[in-house]
Amino acid sequence: MKAYLYNSIFKKLGDPGIIFIVFLIIVSLAASSRAEQKMHPLKSYSVNYELVGNVKGSKQQYSQDYGNTVCWVEKSETSIMGNTTEKNEKVITMIKGGDQWIITINLDDNTGTKMKNPMYGAIAAGMKGKDPKEYSEAIMKQMGGQIKGEKTVNGEKCTEWAMMAGAFACITEDQIMVESGANMAGVSISEVATKVKRNDPGPKGVCSVGSAKIKEIDMSQMMGQ
Repeated sequence: MKAYLYNSIFKKLGDPGIIFIVFLIIVSLAASSRAEQKMHPLKSYSVNYELVGNVKGSKQQYSQDYGNTVCWVEKSETSIMGNTTEKNEKVITMIKGGDQWIITINLDDNTGTKMKNPMYGAIAAGMKGKDPKEYSEAIMKQMGGQIKGEKTVNGEKCTEWAMMAGAFACITEDQIMVESGANMAGVSISEVATKVKRNDPGPKGVCSVGSAKIKEIDMSQMMGQ
């Protein structure tokens, strides 16, 4: 039973499972609104993360145009119960035509998928006319999130949150996530910011698809499976 649980967790770490969904909700909460509104208090920023625990590697994240577009490039290795998988990918989230699109590109073969975030419409509608920080905190509390206190991560003061399924996050006053992760069933993963640069959108074209071949899929069906 325990081996089955580990294998299930291992699979979900490579798919849009609970950890990815929790992270995506946090990103959406920090950046959700209508396209004509600012989606993040900062016009742009970039963060370098170190991945530790059962997932080791690095990630560079970029937020552009007040959160309308967020992307990250991750190169990592996941090891659980003797099983190992490697990841070399780019993820792009962008708001276009009233929808939030999630694009995942395998940088090894330059192919990827594109899907709508089914949670975005409800989040954007609920946030309309409200302060982004207050709204995101209210939603996280509805999800079972609790504020545990404050700390400093590599020079960045942040508020600690404990959430469902052993997930946690630490978010700065200007809504930058400087630490996040989860601990469950003996599996531990976390991302720790090593460098934060405000007013930095990243290299030109970093959040573009480029020449990658993209296939559109239905995220709702994928989550149901």
